Parts: sequence; structure tokens; C-alpha cells
Amino acid sequence: MTWKALRLGLLLGIGAAMYSCSPHTAALLTDVNATSAAVVAGRVRHREADLASMAGRGSVSFETPDRAGSAFFDLSLKKPDSLLMTFEGPFGIGGGFLFLSRGKFVMYSSMDNRVISGVPGPAAIRAVIPVDLTFDQIMDAFTGGFVLPDSVPLRYTADDGKFLLVYRVGGLTHSYWIDPEYDLVVRYEVRTEAGDMILEVESSQMVTQGGLSAPRHVRVDFPDEGKRLSIHFTSLELNAGDLSFEYTVPAGAHSSPR
Repeated sequence: MTWKALRLGLLLGIGAAMYSCSPHTAALLTDVNATSAAVVAGRVRHREADLASMAGRGSVSFETPDRAGSAFFDLSLKKPDSLLMTFEGPFGIGGGFLFLSRGKFVMYSSMDNRVISGVPGPAAIRAVIPVDLTFDQIMDAFTGGFVLPDSVPLRYTADDGKFLLVYRVGGLTHSYWIDPEYDLVVRYEVRTEAGDMILEVESSQMVTQGGLSAPRHVRVDFPDEGKRLSIHFTSLELNAGDLSFEYTVPAGAHSSPR
């Protein structure tokens, strides 16, 4: 083979590789005429249902107009309703743990040897994490999964290489950007009727294990309140086995029911 022929072959190969990674490919993956909204939503729900549990280690931080904190954590999570985090570091409360289920939450702070327990309603959750998240949204934030409304979307289109499904729920507009490579929601917004954003969630740095995917990094913003929650995993195991949700409150801990 002559040098001229070899050079031509290399150029053609590079061009083909660049073409395969071009926006043209993203457009094919998110062709809304070839893939219906129902199919996209079904893929997301199927992938979400396949993830039953996870274990990980990482850091969590929050920012509000009047306080901020961070901590390292070890996490055990079993869907749909069990979460245990052990903390190392300040987080505004020192080391300790948080157990969360639908019927009960227990949080222990070693900084002041105090335990807070009760039913995980909005006020109780704010006492633990100073942002307005529901129980389900906390579980979604740590798993990177978001449950799509069981209804026909108001709008369905492609945006920036992602499927975009927009729903109207309870007077609010909920928008979900779905990455076709992972069948996961990688961006989620909630806006008022006037168009003001009240919640924005973005996930990134995907980990894939055994056909399952989850993000290493999740950021939750409340723009109108100036609040942010960030979660970053340094290690992550999907569908982890033999998880323990046992915890021990030290003797002599001061109790503060909620």
C-alpha cells in the first residue's frame, strides 16, 4: 500500500469516527418520530424498577442563605423505603447517622449527643436536611432515579441530545430530560404557572454495573430560596446484597422528638 493510499485511509477512518460521534448520531438516538413518548417513559420506568438497592460512600453538602455544611457518608439504601447513612465530619451536626423510612426517621448527632426521631413529614425532614424535599425526592436524589407521572405528557421533543418530556401536575410544570444511552432522567425541573423555576435537579458521571446505571453526582437546587444540596459518590455498588439497616443510639443521648 502506498503512503498516499494509507493517508487517505486514515483520513477516512478519522472522518467516520468523528461522524459517528457527531450531533447527527445524537439526533438519531433521540428521533421522536421513531420512538414514542410512551416507549421512552416505559424504558425509564423499567430501568428504575431494575435498581432495587445500592451501597456507596461519598460526600454530601448543603448551602442555604444562612448556613452551610458537608460530611462524608457511608450509605445503605433499599427501595422503596429504607435508607441508612453514617456520617463523618461536620455537616453542621458532627458525626452520627440517619435512618429514614416512610414511617420513621432517627437521626443521631455525636456533636451534642442528641437523637431526633419521629415521622418523616416536611418539618421533620427540614430539621435533618435544611431543604424542602419529600421522602420520595430524597430517595430519588440518592439513586438518581425519578418517577415519571403516569399520564400523557403535555409536550414531547428532543433537546440537546436528550428526550424531553413535559407534564402538567397540580398546577406546576414538570420537565424531564432523559439520556437515551442510559434511559435515565439526567435533568429535572419544576416551574410555576408563571414560569419561575422552584426546583432543578441534575445528575452526571454515570456508573454502569450489570446493565444498571446510576449517577455519581447529583445536584439539587431551589433557585428561588437560594438553597442547594449536592451528593457525590466516590464508590457505588448497584443492587448490593446483604445490606444492614441496624443502628444504635448511644446510652445517655438527649432525645428531641419531632
